[in-house]
Amino acid sequence: MTFLLITVFAVQLGFILFLRNKITVERNQFQSKLKPLEAFVHQLNEEHKKQSLQLQLSEDLKTKMKEVNIALCKNVFELNYQLLEDLYPKKES
Repeated sequence: MTFLLITVFAVQLGFILFLRNKITVERNQFQSKLKPLEAFVHQLNEEHKKQSLQLQLSEDLKTKMKEVNIALCKNVFELNYQLLEDLYPKKES
């Protein structure tokens, strides 16, 4: 009876050690697969930051261009108005 219990205990201990070894191997395999994914996610994050910055700069440039366009239109209008006044002076009655 004691021999049977020792055998069952040894089998269970062996099974526990086998499972522990298997878990360690699978964990290492998972970590080796995870590292390229982490690098890929990091690269995507960096590209996203660059694109966000470019988009912000584009929006700033768009706003500045609108301001410049308004000022330029105003100056062109004033210049045309002056030219028309010079070409066709007001008749004094």
